[in-house]
Amino acid sequence: MTTQPLGSEIEIAYEDANNENLTPGEDFARAVAARTDEDEVVVPFQAYLPASFPLLKTRPRYMVRHLLKVGRVRDGNGAYLEEFTHTDRGPSGTAYQATPESTFGSELRTARFTDVEMTLNVPVDFVRRPGLLASFIDYRMFVRMWTQENEILLYGSEDGHVEGLLNMKGLRRQAGSGDLHRELSLAACEVEETGGSCDGVVVHPELYWLAAESGFLDRFRNAGVTVSRTRMMPRGKALLADFRAGATLLNPGVSTLTLSKDPKAPDRRVITARTRLGLAVHVPQHFLLYSHEG
Repeated sequence: MTTQPLGSEIEIAYEDANNENLTPGEDFARAVAARTDEDEVVVPFQAYLPASFPLLKTRPRYMVRHLLKVGRVRDGNGAYLEEFTHTDRGPSGTAYQATPESTFGSELRTARFTDVEMTLNVPVDFVRRPGLLASFIDYRMFVRMWTQENEILLYGSEDGHVEGLLNMKGLRRQAGSGDLHRELSLAACEVEETGGSCDGVVVHPELYWLAAESGFLDRFRNAGVTVSRTRMMPRGKALLADFRAGATLLNPGVSTLTLSKDPKAPDRRVITARTRLGLAVHVPQHFLLYSHEG
C-alpha cells in the first residue's frame, strides 16, 4: 500500500539557528537552560511547529492540515482569489456550458490569521531537566496542538479570523441512509460535479476504523483519496472535498515557545506554544458534508 503525500511536505522544514539539527524542543530547552529562574524565556521560530512532531516520520496520521496544500506567506499578505456560484444546478451535461463551473464568479479576498495556542502548567523542577523538557515539547505539546488545529480548521477560530470548513458559505451537503460505503462513494462523485477531484475525506475515528475493518479504507486510498481521522469530526458525518484545489493553509512562519512563571504558584512554570495560520478557501463548492441518517 502506498502512502499518500502530505500537504505539509511543501512547507519549509524547521532549521535551528546554529544548524545543529536540533528539534524545536531541543532548541527551546537549550535556551531555558541558559537563563535564570527569574527570566521569561521566549524563543521565536520561523516554522509551523505542529509539523515538527517527530512521529510523523514513522507513523503518519493525517490531520485536516495534511489534506490541504500549504502556502508560505510573506509580509502577512493573505490575498487570494475565491471562485463561487449562486446557482443551484443539476448534474453536469456533456458540454462545458452545462457544467456548474461555467457559472462561477470570482472575488479577490484577504485571509486573516489566528494563533493555534497550547498552554500547560508544569513543575519548576521539570523545566530544569533539558532532556525531559525537549521530549515533552516535541512529543506532547505539538500533538495537542494538532487537536486544536483540527478544531479551528473545521469550525473556525474564536476570534473569527478563520471561518472553518464546516461553517463556510458555499459548503454543499448530502445525506443518505443506505449502505454507508456506497453512500460515501456517491458523495465523492458529487464532489466532482463542480469540476474538482475528490482527493480527501475527514471522518471520526469510529468511521475510520470501521472502514479499515471492512477493507473500504484501502479501496478509498487506492482511488487516490487521503483519509484524515479526528475526534473533532462528528460521528456519522464525513467532509469530502478536492482539498488541494479548494483551499490553502497559509503559513506566515510565525511561532514561539515561551516559558513564564505561574503567578499563583512559585514552584510551577507555564509553557506556551503558539503558531500562526490562515485559511484561504478558493472554491467552497468543492467541499461537501455527508451525513448518514440512521
